[in-house]
Amino acid sequence: MMKLLLIAAVIATASAALTEKRRISVHDILSRRDPFPEPKNQPPTTSNIELLTIEQRVDNFNPQNLDTWLQRYYINDEFYTPGSPIFLFLAGEWTITPYRMNYSLMHDMAADLNANILYLEHRFYGESRPTPNITDEALRFLSPEQALADTAHFINFIQATIPGASNSPFILIGGHYSASLAVWFRQAFPHLALGVWASSAPLESIVDFDQFKVDVGAAFRNVGGDSCYNAIELGFNRMEAAVAAGEWQRLTEAFYLCDPLEPQDVPHFFAVMAEIYATMPQFATEYSMEVSCAYIEYGESSLETMAHVILAIIDPDEGECFNIDYESIIENERRTEWDAPAVIAGYRQWTYQRCSQMGWFHSSGAPDHPFGNSFPIEVFHDGCAAVFGDGFTEERLSRNSNRFNTVFGALEPDVTNAIFVHGEHDPWSSLGRRTDLNDDAVAIVIDGATMGNDLGPVSDADSEALAEAKERIVEIILGWLSD
Repeated sequence: MMKLLLIAAVIATASAALTEKRRISVHDILSRRDPFPEPKNQPPTTSNIELLTIEQRVDNFNPQNLDTWLQRYYINDEFYTPGSPIFLFLAGEWTITPYRMNYSLMHDMAADLNANILYLEHRFYGESRPTPNITDEALRFLSPEQALADTAHFINFIQATIPGASNSPFILIGGHYSASLAVWFRQAFPHLALGVWASSAPLESIVDFDQFKVDVGAAFRNVGGDSCYNAIELGFNRMEAAVAAGEWQRLTEAFYLCDPLEPQDVPHFFAVMAEIYATMPQFATEYSMEVSCAYIEYGESSLETMAHVILAIIDPDEGECFNIDYESIIENERRTEWDAPAVIAGYRQWTYQRCSQMGWFHSSGAPDHPFGNSFPIEVFHDGCAAVFGDGFTEERLSRNSNRFNTVFGALEPDVTNAIFVHGEHDPWSSLGRRTDLNDDAVAIVIDGATMGNDLGPVSDADSEALAEAKERIVEIILGWLSD
């Protein structure tokens, strides 16, 4: 009998191992924030691309603090001749890779202009680590102001160390948050940058950015018509109805959740699901959105149909599941080691920036969107306090947001020689310039485009509108260089 029990135990253990789930966290699912990321099958890089470092100060504004750290940057000087232009792409809340150094519109221009290309990693992201860990105390050195000072020192360093660079005009380029940094740098240090090309730059700090979900819904309506919008809205209504009816097991199975959905997870679950849908107007194509619309409509907005977007990220057949447990997510973002998953993905850092200064919380507070009303702004304020402590209050963030707009100018930055580019469907564009700021700071809105489409190289696959936008960007930059 004992022998049979041991055999049964071995079989049970083996079966459990075979069915053990691989937990895919929200940080994995929503990890993409680079508006022009490296593809899975990237073309080979050239031998001219080097990964180097520069010594920076931990605190650029305290002369008593002499601590330093190494900031990473890529350089591609394959076309450079002394005194020719230098394109400086500022990274944002992501890890730099060499991909855009030889596969981008700036690379196309560099070939024609004998220009140098630089790509500077943002402090506290990737492997540019100013402090031994990433405690709340250390994160006080993470701010746009510190990043702009890093950039100024970097340009001075390049001017002093690369032959002819002291006579080279610098053109700053960025995407999303890093595009904002590029604009703010041109405003603060006009003597160091001739001009700025800002792709999808959110310029205004708004704590409760509920317009984001409105614009996501509008993008689906523009691409798929009222039938698509209504199908998504019906799907989220059915999800909320299932919660109200206590259909926890059904929701858990339909959305491939690792653990049974519980009431405390509901706001986070809906916020994440809405955010997954929002990735399409940001990063996908109109065709992908059309396919998603058709799938939801064909499936009559069932729970299983609404969950199809998760299958682009996880593979249940390989034992993967979606980890939506609120407590584990908060606990992960509290970890302060550089090798913690939420830190590697940049999530702890980006959460800190949003909770301390910028806001940009994508709540369900606005009435005119299809994603329900289960994630009001209070959910985000509670999350900030849960990760960083009770001092991160709504009142504090509101004051800091107002100060932020005063310092940086919100939608009215004091800049010239600027290009503000937005895709028609990009939901971030409502925080940026969609109209000309002045005669020398112009806006380009690309019909049918999403975030960062203008950053890629000229391609036969470009739509007519995108091709025209790229031609205009090149024409404007050439005008700056000829003045």
